[in-house]
Amino acid sequence: MPLAVRIFIAVVVAVLLYLLAVRVIRAMMRPGPPDEPDLSTLRAVDYRYRCMVCGAEVTMTSAPGDAEEPDPPRHCKEDMVLVG
Repeated sequence: MPLAVRIFIAVVVAVLLYLLAVRVIRAMMRPGPPDEPDLSTLRAVDYRYRCMVCGAEVTMTSAPGDAEEPDPPRHCKEDMVLVG
């Protein structure tokens, strides 16, 4: 393999590694999620959801916003079903 091709491949690999490192560092510098949700936007609810794949159940006691029924949580990559 000619020397020019080897140099070109080395430069391309070095640039790709640099871009990957920059992306990882930027991801680590992002601020974390907020500690507590804004309680003034939550409302009291009483919903029970069940995963139809594995049978896991979730009880929701508060939900954000003014929507009548919140979006169901996901489990086993499927939307859970409202049971009560």
